[in-house]
Amino acid sequence: MLVPMAKVEVIGPKNLFFDVLSLLHEEGTLHIEDLSKKIQTGEVPLRPMEVVAEQEHEKQRMEDLLLRLRSILKALHLPAEEIDPAERDKMYVELWSKDSKDLAREVAEVIEQVEERTANLAQTQASMEAELALLARYEPILQKIQPLAKQIVTTGTYDSVALLVERRYKAALEDLKRELDKITDSQCEIVSTDVDEDTTAVIVVFPKRASEAVHKFLAMENVNQVRLPSEFQDMPFDVAYDRLRERRALLPKQLEEVREGLSEMSRKWYTRLITIRDVLTDKIDELAAVPKFGQTEFAFVITGWIPVDKLKDLERSIMDHFGSDVIVEQLEIDEHEYEETPVAQRNPKWAAPFEPLMGYLMGGKPQYGTIDPTIVFALSYPLIFGMIVGDIGYGAIMLAIILWMRFKFKDNAGVQLATSILGPAATSATLFGFFYGEFFGGTLWEAGAIIPIKIFGFTLPYNREHDIMPLIGMALGLGVLQILFGLILGVVNAVKTKHMKHAYVKGGLVGFILGAIVLVVAGMLLSPELKPAAQMMGALIMLAGVFTALAFGSIMGFVEALEAVSNIASYIRIMAVGLSDAIFASAINKLGESMPLPVTIVVLVLMHGLHLILAAFTPTIHALRLNFLEFFGKFYEATKNEYKPFQKTGGEKSA
Repeated sequence: MLVPMAKVEVIGPKNLFFDVLSLLHEEGTLHIEDLSKKIQTGEVPLRPMEVVAEQEHEKQRMEDLLLRLRSILKALHLPAEEIDPAERDKMYVELWSKDSKDLAREVAEVIEQVEERTANLAQTQASMEAELALLARYEPILQKIQPLAKQIVTTGTYDSVALLVERRYKAALEDLKRELDKITDSQCEIVSTDVDEDTTAVIVVFPKRASEAVHKFLAMENVNQVRLPSEFQDMPFDVAYDRLRERRALLPKQLEEVREGLSEMSRKWYTRLITIRDVLTDKIDELAAVPKFGQTEFAFVITGWIPVDKLKDLERSIMDHFGSDVIVEQLEIDEHEYEETPVAQRNPKWAAPFEPLMGYLMGGKPQYGTIDPTIVFALSYPLIFGMIVGDIGYGAIMLAIILWMRFKFKDNAGVQLATSILGPAATSATLFGFFYGEFFGGTLWEAGAIIPIKIFGFTLPYNREHDIMPLIGMALGLGVLQILFGLILGVVNAVKTKHMKHAYVKGGLVGFILGAIVLVVAGMLLSPELKPAAQMMGALIMLAGVFTALAFGSIMGFVEALEAVSNIASYIRIMAVGLSDAIFASAINKLGESMPLPVTIVVLVLMHGLHLILAAFTPTIHALRLNFLEFFGKFYEATKNEYKPFQKTGGEKSA
């Protein structure tokens, strides 16, 4: 559900402005309204609050320090469990209580002590890691060249170049020799040897005076030359190989010493540095917020939104600190302000993970004053997913993988969120597997392990591969209920936001669908005596609904009526996709029956593994589509204006 919000106005004498601002920052519950735009357009008769030159200078100084501080923190790290929260809080209070000049001076002193050494260590670490990666790439190449290189002795007047050639192109070396003889006046020698089954190592020796021409020719012919790092380029290949191995053996120890130096710096400074970052971030936030407020000649004006259940606490805090000098007044929110009213959601723990997915796919959270469908989505998505997959084996494997990921990646917020959404879906797939009697397809049916029973004339488990009509009925029934519910929610939202024309159009569509339900139910269930009257009533309700939709929506009312029918029909995809998955799983089993047992096992594992991936991906797409396009499209109105209270960030989000 959406959290009820209160719009408040805080008014007081200008000499108390910064004290009030600091208190609001500490409380961290007020979402600030930026009055600057309304002031510019003359919508409110106020002047914007101004940051004086000295405060602007302080802000710029703190931003510069924060930038340097973040560069230092990129190189340092300390596990969360090694950071003492009590020490950090004490340090924060101590730093926060300092005035801006003393704070800036102390921060600058800390940075001076840490910045240069940290930067040097970080740069050295990056350089060594890059060098290690480079040497690791060149060592196997030189290892291939090195035995051949020992056979070649070059003098000061000769140069050499190493090549690696695929053995299938070895015959081209004779052509290469002829071309190089032309360039070097036949003073060129090529020595080659096969280093493995795929590669031939080649060394070309030639006069130094022809070096530029040879290298240019090889580059133009796109020959794969071995180019050594700059520090090894003037060495013979066998010497370079020995030096490279020595350097590669020495580097890890040096790199470990550098890393230990960074770890030591982290243990000594990290807690203080992140606390300073927090303080600077929050100080800057306070000064950056000043131009968002209004003022008169003698008073300041702050407006914003706060959850209704937190309003009393704010009023009490203001009263305790400033008495009657500062007034907190609640303003009325009318439907014209719903678009700019910030939105906060408060749903049950099991449904809350669906909030970010819904907001992302719908382009924002539900607009204030409308209905939050998170709980409905949290129920309908697993339901549709389970109806499509409906297999005990696939569902159980999905659930096992999801549980493993939850325990394996406990600290990964993204994994926890995804598994919270997929867990109910996999559970639903398993439960529907019992309903359909499917275990990796129709294996239980074929083995005779299922004894059907009749309940109210319906056979359970229900074999969807052999009788698709009930499945079509279930899919369409769900479509009718969900689209009807979506239209009813659309009526409610339109009434709440005072869009009465939309309310009448959607109300007409509700009547159209209800009339159709009466017609169908009367035709299927009622006796011949009652059927004509009921069908007449259903037809009249349908006509009244269509007439209302056309009267208030004109041609769009007719289009929306057709769209509603199309949306309901779209739910047949539940039957189509689910049935095709079930048939495919059974076909995999049939495929393995005619093969030897070891081959059958391999084929079944591979094919069912592939189908498991499809069974997780495809139903997810269709379940999301039916919810977000067909269902939510009937009532959902999105907003980008989320509730973001003016609070101390702790630095982490902005770091």
